[in-house]
Amino acid sequence: MPTQKAWANSLGGISFPIGSDFHPHGFISRQFDVYNEDTGASRRSVFIINGNGTIIWSKEYEPGTLPDPDELKIEIDKIDKKN
Repeated sequence: MPTQKAWANSLGGISFPIGSDFHPHGFISRQFDVYNEDTGASRRSVFIINGNGTIIWSKEYEPGTLPDPDELKIEIDKIDKKN
């Protein structure tokens, strides 16, 4: 949770829940088909899901690459403008 809070703050604050996949290990990643069974780790991915549970934006990143906060902020702002 502290990591997600810091990440949300780096995006200028986010007014909705952020999920992560700590415990049970791999549960959420498997649901989104980004869990690597061979390595036991999730591929770095971001999914933006609307209030109806529909994925409206997603991106998978190369290992060691962090999501670009500016890119995510643009996508999040698009959602805010629709609401």
